[in-house]
Amino acid sequence: MAVDRLSSSCIYTLLHSGRLREQAKEGGRQELTERNKPWRRGSQLWAEAERACDRMAIVFAGADDTEPGLIYWAVIDDITINEENRSTTCTYTNVRPIRPPKPLSALRLLKSGRQLSDADIRPYRICQTPSFLV
Repeated sequence: MAVDRLSSSCIYTLLHSGRLREQAKEGGRQELTERNKPWRRGSQLWAEAERACDRMAIVFAGADDTEPGLIYWAVIDDITINEENRSTTCTYTNVRPIRPPKPLSALRLLKSGRQLSDADIRPYRICQTPSFLV
């Protein structure tokens, strides 16, 4: 069965823009490990999207501020939580640029619908999937 629809929720996180550029150039499957941060709700939402035959997006801002705002996105393949060391490993495919980059305020938190602040520095947020992802 073809899976081509994005779920209504996505995960926003930070990664160095140079690494994102490399991942976009390499293509294929990539991996991010977030230490001391179990993405429990994100993992649950991803599993729900999978059951509904939807894809879930991960949206990236640069952790280094060389490129402001939302600069890349990908489709999540898997989210695995290691409860022992409280880490999360997220694998994703097809990192692609967001052109033009969007401000962080283009994202809305899933729970409240509140816009993210353009100064937000939290490395993990669950948001409503924005319409500019295609």
